[in-house]
Amino acid sequence: MGDDCGGLSANRAVGQEKEILHLFQRRFMVERKLGKGGFGQVFVGRRVNGGNERGTGSDAMEVALKFEHRNSKGCNDGPPYEWQVYNALGGSHGVHKVHYKGKQGDYDAMV
Repeated sequence: MGDDCGGLSANRAVGQEKEILHLFQRRFMVERKLGKGGFGQVFVGRRVNGGNERGTGSDAMEVALKFEHRNSKGCNDGPPYEWQVYNALGGSHGVHKVHYKGKQGDYDAMV
């Protein structure tokens, strides 16, 4: 049985988590892991450089960073469906702003 987006075997989880944290280290500081599940892993982070939205470093707004492995069961047919939903609802009251979505290494990432 194959791995899903977040359900990693114990021997692979540590290595993949380090890879995930490394992907955005130049743009975002990952502060802590919120959780993982069948559709990826989610971390809390802050912008460390670039951009002009509410500062950088400890003064920057918190963001959620979500990573889904591209070989997972929900990610085989191109970008995650969730991206389409955010594109359709973007700018609506109560819907979070997407700062970034794209491919990072073997992962589909959304901030």
